[in-house]
Amino acid sequence: MEVIYGKNPVMEALAAGKRTFYEILVARQHYDEIARAAGKIRVITLSRKELDHITKSTFHQGVAARVSPFRYTPLKEVMEKKVVVLLDSVEDPQNTGSIIRTAYALADAGIVIPEDRAAHVTPAVIKASAGAAEHAAVARVKNLRTVAKELKKEGFWVVGLDARGAVPLSEVPSYDRLAVLVGGEDTGIRSGMEKEADLMAHIPMRSSFNSLNVSQSAAIAIYELVVRKAGK
Repeated sequence: MEVIYGKNPVMEALAAGKRTFYEILVARQHYDEIARAAGKIRVITLSRKELDHITKSTFHQGVAARVSPFRYTPLKEVMEKKVVVLLDSVEDPQNTGSIIRTAYALADAGIVIPEDRAAHVTPAVIKASAGAAEHAAVARVKNLRTVAKELKKEGFWVVGLDARGAVPLSEVPSYDRLAVLVGGEDTGIRSGMEKEADLMAHIPMRSSFNSLNVSQSAAIAIYELVVRKAGK
């Protein structure tokens, strides 16, 4: 059992129907709305201080729920997507959640997270994704490099993002099956993973400042390589 929190995450978890709900915990002002959505699930009214203690956060928005643990999607199902995002050593839950939200909203993309040196799908990630993680196909794997090799065998082109990448993002060709590879907050894409990229791309910038947050970079890349190219 785990506790998820935030109005959108709880509502999206209810809508997705993937988790078992044991009870929903709400501040009094949210009771009527949540009770309507909850159906037969027990809804309990608590003070904000009690919710702070249960969620170990002050960002619960007066809504939390005790639910079954997050279920990762089998890699085979993720590889059925046309777009996959590979997170190499992304360790900040806020970044992981934001990337999941963008990847799902813009491209219905699958997401692959390694077991080590990565933020797994915790309640904090669920909150940062605004509940998108409840719908998205997220796989957790032992070896991300092996997954990149498998994706290429299945017809994916792996495009890595790095400020030193040789190809401007706008010049990356359109691919039927695309894997976007992003690196960690401090380390970027590791050398072993970089070797698996078919090409390394950069986001052109108009100033001397050449660094974006990994979640911002992922959002720009997904929009440019998937959404904008599909509209051409």
